[in-house]
Amino acid sequence: MQFRILGSPELYDEKRQRLLPLTSPKQRLLLGALLAGANSSVPREWLVRELWGALPPRKKANTLNAHVSGLRKALSELEPERTHTPRLVAWASGYILHARATETDSGQFCLAVARARKMAGDDPQGAYDTLRGALGLWRGAALAGGAHGPVSAALVTRLEEERLKSLEILFDCALRTGRHQHIIPELDKVTAAHPLRERFHDQLMLALCRSGRGAEAIGVYTRARQRIGAAGGRTPLLSARLEQISVVSPALFAAGTEIPESWARSEATAPLPTGREIDRPPYEADRPRYEIDGPPYEADRPRHEIDGPLYEADRPRYEEAEQETARSVVGYLAELLSGQALHTGGV
Repeated sequence: MQFRILGSPELYDEKRQRLLPLTSPKQRLLLGALLAGANSSVPREWLVRELWGALPPRKKANTLNAHVSGLRKALSELEPERTHTPRLVAWASGYILHARATETDSGQFCLAVARARKMAGDDPQGAYDTLRGALGLWRGAALAGGAHGPVSAALVTRLEEERLKSLEILFDCALRTGRHQHIIPELDKVTAAHPLRERFHDQLMLALCRSGRGAEAIGVYTRARQRIGAAGGRTPLLSARLEQISVVSPALFAAGTEIPESWARSEATAPLPTGREIDRPPYEADRPRYEIDGPPYEADRPRHEIDGPLYEADRPRYEEAEQETARSVVGYLAELLSGQALHTGGV
């Protein structure tokens, strides 16, 4: 048995490959509320409020029992072998719906996202594939097909937030595996749908820069900063990304473009970027040339890394430089946002 709520609620019998859509709006609401509290007793008063809000029917207890009986009958049709061990049972002052996480599409989705989150740091390709499969479980908005009561609304909110966080991880993994051009159309759509979610704008800026479309990335920054600022928010990630772009290729900036204050203060003394640096994605400007260009630039590599113990005396200076970079906020964000350290939305 599969309980599907990532879209219009429906029941699916995996053994017999039978689908049973729930045509009754009340049954859909009832299923959502019971799955929100799966394997625990959901009070009848909660269910009444879920189905009718502040205007319950005069015989609310009897009417609720009728809807529960209808849902129980639908479950029995798909699982006749559980006639004596029904999934939906009355308990104390409420009802319990027995369902394992693997028996719901929402549970499968959350489990897959948890697996992808764990593997993303070491295996971005595996995490990317896992997330693509998990996101494929969504057929539309969670519990689509009508208004939601407070219990179902809370479930929908949690699932939608988990979906957005999974997209952030997906796009991070895509950027780390060279799919920057492939995800630009998706990022265009998701930034339009969620204009106040800064991380998506930042990922779009990075994808555009790596695709040689730096001027468009600056346009993304300008529009996102206006929208988020108008809503009272701040844009530290976007400002850090713009600062990277400005250092790599200041020629991209049109007259009147607002430049981060920290870069504007250092613009007069900042060294001009070379042609090779302008062509690179913004995060690469701070990387040693030997990491980007390979053997021709081995001379830039710390000597102890090339020749081993003979040059261990050089290590303290190298480690001190690394510590200084780590103390730089922009330097840290540059590593974080470029994919050297995977950002997972703080979860």
